[in-house]
Amino acid sequence: MDDAGKRENGRHKPEQYKTAQTQRSMQHQPSMKQIMSIMAERDQAIQERNLALSEKKAAIVERYMAFHQRDMAIAERNNAILERDNAIANLQYRENSLSAGNISSCPPGCQVSRGTCILSSSKCVLHQL
Repeated sequence: MDDAGKRENGRHKPEQYKTAQTQRSMQHQPSMKQIMSIMAERDQAIQERNLALSEKKAAIVERYMAFHQRDMAIAERNNAILERDNAIANLQYRENSLSAGNISSCPPGCQVSRGTCILSSSKCVLHQL
């Protein structure tokens, strides 16, 4: 053995472990009041965490609802655009058909060989070209 308290194989003597254990047992033990105070602080921290999680969940729900409203507004806008585009296409088709002389947009009974027919208060008015 050498003088550093080690054996020749590199292990410490068991007496060194005994001194460390006695030092720990001699340390100040917390009182019941201190333990209760620590537990109260822990419980308060848990309550704050739970409140923060609840607020986060509520914010996520609100965000989801905002996304849903946005998506509904976009869908409504897209439907309005489609209706507008269909109406424009229908008007252009009628204009092209009238200028080609193929189809008349006059109500039944109104025959126009040349010109256009304008619907005004359910009357067929003939305009010559």
